[in-house]
Amino acid sequence: MKPAAAMAACLLLAACATAGAPLPAIATQGYLPAGEVAPVADRIANLRAPFEETVQPVEPGTDRWWLAIAHAELRPPEAAQHFDCALGTRLADRPRPALTRLMARLLADANALTRETATKHGRSARPIVRDPGLEPCQRVTPAMRDSPSYPAAGAIAGTLYGEAFAALAPDRAEQVRRIGREIGASRLVCRMNSASDVYAGEQGGRELFPPIAASNDFRADFDAARAEVAAARAEGLSNPSCAAERRALGLRPDAG
Repeated sequence: MKPAAAMAACLLLAACATAGAPLPAIATQGYLPAGEVAPVADRIANLRAPFEETVQPVEPGTDRWWLAIAHAELRPPEAAQHFDCALGTRLADRPRPALTRLMARLLADANALTRETATKHGRSARPIVRDPGLEPCQRVTPAMRDSPSYPAAGAIAGTLYGEAFAALAPDRAEQVRRIGREIGASRLVCRMNSASDVYAGEQGGRELFPPIAASNDFRADFDAARAEVAAARAEGLSNPSCAAERRALGLRPDAG
């Protein structure tokens, strides 16, 4: 990534000050056992987006392109910042251990659904593999390039995060769900997934969240995370990248 591009993405994410900090241990165990993930994988194994043929590519260097670069970070605690503007706060200002744990386990569930669905769907090449002339918006490792494109793991994770934040802050449910969808759309912008990959990921995330939310482990983490989010919103801080996010998404200044 060019230095200017890296700086733009860093400013959008508002994580420049903490980008070099070591990540906490990321949970490898989600909230659901494999037996509860498999039925969802069966239902989304072969979906096609109804809008597949109408998707317009986003050009490199645009505001939406830079936002997609920022959205490529799906791991907590950094990923929580994607929801700062929708919530009117700055979640990374201090540690939020319960929220980080909740998001990490949701990401593990997203990865489990991705693996299970990819097995049932069969191998699907990423857009950047099918068309080597496409420019991805992120550094792509050989393992990432060769991994299945269907379903879009980022769309599953973004949807799960959006649903979780909607429950954590019901008064901002519409806004945080919109960001969850935009995280999924960013995988399309990045040329890492197709429209059907993203569509299947969103459908899978929506189906997976209710059984997750019903689990005892989730409820325990949720109650602690809800207190952390409420405390963050009471701190009165804001993320300086919100103007850039609104511009990238074409939102009014008062849209939140």
